[in-house]
Amino acid sequence: MDLGIKNKIALVTGAATGIGEETARQLLEEGALVVLSDIEEDHLEKTAQKLNEVEDFSGKVFSYPADITDQTALKKMHEYITDEVGAIDILVQNAGISGEQGLFHELGDEVWLETIQTDLIGPVRLVREFLPDLRRNGWGRLVLLSSENAVQPYEDELPYDAAKAALLAFGKGLSNT
Repeated sequence: MDLGIKNKIALVTGAATGIGEETARQLLEEGALVVLSDIEEDHLEKTAQKLNEVEDFSGKVFSYPADITDQTALKKMHEYITDEVGAIDILVQNAGISGEQGLFHELGDEVWLETIQTDLIGPVRLVREFLPDLRRNGWGRLVLLSSENAVQPYEDELPYDAAKAALLAFGKGLSNT
């Protein structure tokens, strides 16, 4: 399949495993240059090495460990990507946590704050940092991964449910600007 992204530069967060890793693999198969990012530096390096060893890819892999909740880390990652690869064309925001589970009355503010900080404020900071790159040529693509929990909440995952619903609203709001 030709998605028309050959030689485009993509940043995938939460890329060390699972959906992020598979997203990076698909982008590489299409010929994109892909920057993998994750907070888990050891896993990130193993994934980058594994993807770099695949001979069928016409794209190229770079990696940079970063915590999306840390604006300073995002600025440093942005500088690295700009210096090493260039301005990104595609941003796939996959990083996040499910957070602590339990019934509403069992979960304190710290659980809510950690989940919302990671699953909503982190993506907001990430998009704010890289939006100028995406707008640069009038072509940029932004993918925010949410969850079915955004529309079908589970009673023992309310902080996650709320954060993912807010992320969905954030994405819809951005699409109108």
